[in-house]
Amino acid sequence: MEHEKVKLPRPIYNVLKAQGFSIHGIKRDEGSFFPITTLWGMATVSDKSEPSEYEALTKFLYSNSENQWLLIDALRYGYEAEPEPRWGIKAGHSYLYEPNDKSFGPDEEPFSYSSRYDADQVIVKLGFGEVVDLNNEGMADD
Repeated sequence: MEHEKVKLPRPIYNVLKAQGFSIHGIKRDEGSFFPITTLWGMATVSDKSEPSEYEALTKFLYSNSENQWLLIDALRYGYEAEPEPRWGIKAGHSYLYEPNDKSFGPDEEPFSYSSRYDADQVIVKLGFGEVVDLNNEGMADD
């Protein structure tokens, strides 16, 4: 049975990469592999990671048990970074696609902002619309 790669927050993805874990996961035939022991080691030793990334990993590991299972699956089946949020502006069924002209269209490629704050500022100027994460709207980059 083929498993999909686990999507992890960017800081957690960075820690796993810095620790040398394959993005493709570890197969059973590659020798002994104990994911729980590996998680314990990651939680206690982090000499290859940036301090902020180590703090993110510790918070991620201890915030709930589901995250621990998620990391075990990531080590087993492989992992990739979650897509970065792409903020867009939606009004009804249409998206802002030309910010300079303030043009909206239902079938146009939406303009995206990397910062929610920037999109919020445009909403204030327009006086209508809502800020949405385009990845959650089914408009992820391919």
